[in-house]
Amino acid sequence: MRTFLVALIALGLLAPAAPVRGQTLGDVLEAIRVGGGWIRIPVEAGHGTLLTPALPSAGRVVEGCLEIWPGHSGSWSLEVNDTYGNGSLETTALPADDIPFTYETGLLAQLDVDVRWSEPRDTTLMVWVGLRNARGERDPCEPVYTQRDE
Repeated sequence: MRTFLVALIALGLLAPAAPVRGQTLGDVLEAIRVGGGWIRIPVEAGHGTLLTPALPSAGRVVEGCLEIWPGHSGSWSLEVNDTYGNGSLETTALPADDIPFTYETGLLAQLDVDVRWSEPRDTTLMVWVGLRNARGERDPCEPVYTQRDE
């Protein structure tokens, strides 16, 4: 059951809405297999938003870690709210900072993400979302970097 829950949460986190590069089912399954994946958030004039699809989450506890891609510059303020629950995360981080999280979901989860960059420019924010699996096979704060043929 926990693997199924992690799959649902990963799908919500890693299958962002239309303005962000679409994730295929293969992308999501690969992200679950390796313990997480990268999301891309378009940033215009230093501000970006993302709303994930609403997915059943069965009221489970999810543990993981966020990390801003180390190639970015400046500082990043992140505010993440679950529109179906009372959970939130507010933090300011530098690239490569680990941002661990633990969250108990409700029956549904939908994440509303707001980011602000210290630099008022356009970019695509790359954020690692790592998930701890039941076997604890890898540290969710260690991003996986893979080469892909696009």
